[in-house]
Amino acid sequence: MGEALKLVSKFYELTDRKETKGLKDLIAEDMSFVGPVMQTTGATQYIAMNEQLLPFHVKTRMVWQFETDNDVCSIYEMDLKAPSGGAITLQLADWIRVAKGRIVQQRIYYDPRDFEKAFGKT
Repeated sequence: MGEALKLVSKFYELTDRKETKGLKDLIAEDMSFVGPVMQTTGATQYIAMNEQLLPFHVKTRMVWQFETDNDVCSIYEMDLKAPSGGAITLQLADWIRVAKGRIVQQRIYYDPRDFEKAFGKT
């Protein structure tokens, strides 16, 4: 396991435990996040976005990960509680780029329709 994959694994361990305090040590100040529903730039904004979403997080099941140099691709399922009380499972793929021992970019790919229904995003 290379250094990028070790870092990304730590990242997923923290988020699976709903912890945001340790994220600052793993992400770059100018980190960018791009997804089909949400986007943000900057460590502070990224952590704030996670603080809003993690209370709804139930579990992440990693299906497959692979690493090439400083790029890590993860394919996983994420269970979320909906604010209305229901639950959804998203199948996601993400690409995380690491530079100088920090996550500098995360791009996630998934079908956002169930998320939008559950969380009222349009």
